[in-house]
Amino acid sequence: MNNFISGLAAGLLFINFFGALLGCATRALTEKEESAILHLQIATEYIKSEKYPAALKELLIAEDLSPRNPSIQANLGLVYFMRERYELAEKHYSKSISIKPDFTDAKNDLGRVYVEIGQFKKAEALLKEVLNDLTYVDFSKANANYGVLEFKRKNYRNAILYLNKALEQDRENCYIRAYLGRSNLELKNTTNAISQLKKAIPFCEQINSDEAHFYLGIALYRDNQKELSIFRFEELLRIFPSGFHFEKTQKMLELVKQGTL
Repeated sequence: MNNFISGLAAGLLFINFFGALLGCATRALTEKEESAILHLQIATEYIKSEKYPAALKELLIAEDLSPRNPSIQANLGLVYFMRERYELAEKHYSKSISIKPDFTDAKNDLGRVYVEIGQFKKAEALLKEVLNDLTYVDFSKANANYGVLEFKRKNYRNAILYLNKALEQDRENCYIRAYLGRSNLELKNTTNAISQLKKAIPFCEQINSDEAHFYLGIALYRDNQKELSIFRFEELLRIFPSGFHFEKTQKMLELVKQGTL
């Protein structure tokens, strides 16, 4: 799975947790609901630390205590997404929305699930609904998700449009800048691609992602900057020995050095 959503996941956590509290604000909480919210709070801390098995354990306990809490269902969707269990992610996000039809954040993330599994029409319908919700505060994530949708559909100019909108509110996001660079690379706007990918590097390094390094190496090579391309690929191998692109980088580096790419 592309790691894009991990750069966006944090925005979901606190909205969902406080949403659980607000959803019960009109009446006194039962003992089970109070316990469920405690387990949800523990789960969100695990999610922030990327301890997904531990988070899932807490969320399943929370779900058993409060099965109709939309925030618990949405966080289950998030954990299953991060574990690449897309069918289960879709199930729990959908249940969250069925319980709380105005849960725009869950719609946004379900749209991202549909992007990942290639159900682009479903993704488009949901994400347009999200973008049309004038009460929704996280427009950066909504525009980023729509930008990724357009990238996946190879509508690179539209992707750049939405990703730039996302960038206005979140200028230090690794994956927004990386997808901007990749979109420009696909359009053969190599100078713009290199610029965006260079800007992405410090933000990607902060979250231990090799995304920017990998595509910058490709962009530099296409711009006839072979030595700089080799430098970036070698830097990736040194900094990210467990990186998502590690094996592909080894192959790319060999081809670049041989001049057979």
